Amino acid sequence: MTWRAFKYIAHLFYRRHRKGHGIHSPYLFGFINGVIFNSDRVSLAPGITAEHRRLRAEDPFVRSSSVSLKYGFLLYRISRWFRPEAIVELGSGVGISTVYLALGSPETPLHSIERDKDRAARAAQLICRYCPGPVSIHWGEMEEKLEYILPQLPRRFMAFVDGNHHYEPTVEYIRRILERAGEESVIVMDDIYWSRGMFRAWKEVSSWPEVQVSIDLFHMGILLLKKDLPETKIKIKF
Repeated sequence: MTWRAFKYIAHLFYRRHRKGHGIHSPYLFGFINGVIFNSDRVSLAPGITAEHRRLRAEDPFVRSSSVSLKYGFLLYRISRWFRPEAIVELGSGVGISTVYLALGSPETPLHSIERDKDRAARAAQLICRYCPGPVSIHWGEMEEKLEYILPQLPRRFMAFVDGNHHYEPTVEYIRRILERAGEESVIVMDDIYWSRGMFRAWKEVSSWPEVQVSIDLFHMGILLLKKDLPETKIKIKF
């Protein structure tokens, strides 16, 4: 049995909350039940899901590296729920997660960073087709572009971190994001059980004092910084 499969079984065994049950904070209950499990019955225009399915069928990179439809739709709902003043994405890929984030909050400036030139160009093309709002694709090294973008962001923003699946850079990205983020910000980390290094990064950053709530969905992790929330670590089968 591989390490990741073992961790998934452990995740199922140790999960404590289902659709918000056992959560006493109304804010957290509303987020888990309404946003994560979509009890609000939010829908998404079929055009992007059809395009996503087509790309997954035709492109091995999309199948292996981009978000699934389920988690893309989750990013859309999170963005829609928080309506942040800005969004920053580390790792555009071909732009699929970027589109979900942008469609959730169409008027919000979104900065997405991609180090691969060809993928950045594909992401820009996809954005042009589906997101007429203020979305910018930044091509270049993650560290350099993040240093340029972060000082421009308002304190209330959403970050989606999917740029480097290794311990040290991931921890450094989160550290720098937290230095800028206010308590109304939210950070979503992709593939937190991708490797031992990513799991170690997730465990470390979710224990930092700036983080009030960590929500472990296995394939993604969500960090909430809101200071009036009780310190909580939540595992959910999603």
